[in-house]
Amino acid sequence: MEIRDGFIVGVYNYCDSWCDRCAFTSRCRVFADKCEMEATLDPNLEPVALAPCLPEGLNGLPSRLPEGLNGLPSRLPEGLNGLPSRLPERLGGVPSKHPMDVPSPPPPWLKELLEEMDEASRSPLPDDVWVQRARRVVPERDAIDDRAEAYSRRVRAWLNTREFDLSSKERRQGVPADWEAGDPRDVIAWFHMMIHVKAMRALHGLAEDDPADRNWPADHDGSAKVALIGIDRSHTAWLDLVEVGLASPADAASFIDDLIWLRAALERTFPNARAFVRPGFDEPDEVARLLRSESEA
Repeated sequence: MEIRDGFIVGVYNYCDSWCDRCAFTSRCRVFADKCEMEATLDPNLEPVALAPCLPEGLNGLPSRLPEGLNGLPSRLPEGLNGLPSRLPERLGGVPSKHPMDVPSPPPPWLKELLEEMDEASRSPLPDDVWVQRARRVVPERDAIDDRAEAYSRRVRAWLNTREFDLSSKERRQGVPADWEAGDPRDVIAWFHMMIHVKAMRALHGLAEDDPADRNWPADHDGSAKVALIGIDRSHTAWLDLVEVGLASPADAASFIDDLIWLRAALERTFPNARAFVRPGFDEPDEVARLLRSESEA
């Protein structure tokens, strides 16, 4: 697991995009960028979002001021030591651009990447660079596509035609207390489209993959693993709905059949998907070491 600027590198590549339920948002660069972008669109938060970052060490100032603030009196005399109550226009000639506004230099890894991109842009492309490689034929591609899309459409129709009323005591009986944090209806609704999207991304990647061109784990296995996780969680959620009487066994049966079929087909097509290690999510020991090192710092 690689850490850059406090973020887990690539943690967002193989997640389910359910940020509200994710334990790694504080380690995700994409989530941080999304929050910053949203803040710049909020008039109340824009000044904070666009404020320049303080340079490391605050230009040499100690991280903790000594007691008494270096001997300054606890109460400033009236008139702020003779300073005028109103600052002159443009702060008495102080330049409008503060030195702290100057962006800090990029980290070494980014600088190296930018240099490689500049060098590549100056190199002529070979004549065969645009020759399209023959795509691999994936036997069950169309069947997986059709079944996953049909599942998503039927689940959407099922959800749209039902309103769950848990207001009465009778309807709440048997509903687990922890559903507020993991309501199976939310799980079904969240994953019913994502299963199809992630499965197709995996199938597309497999068709274009050439193991000789890479020395890292196959990206399509990571996408297939996310689809399988969505299938597993959806399967459990349907069973939970049946158990508490919010879905009839007959209603859930066809959806569960789709999920069982999709799970088997994806595991046949991507036999290494379950073993794929997603950054952060599948590295509990690395995450524990990271948290321990930060608590000891």
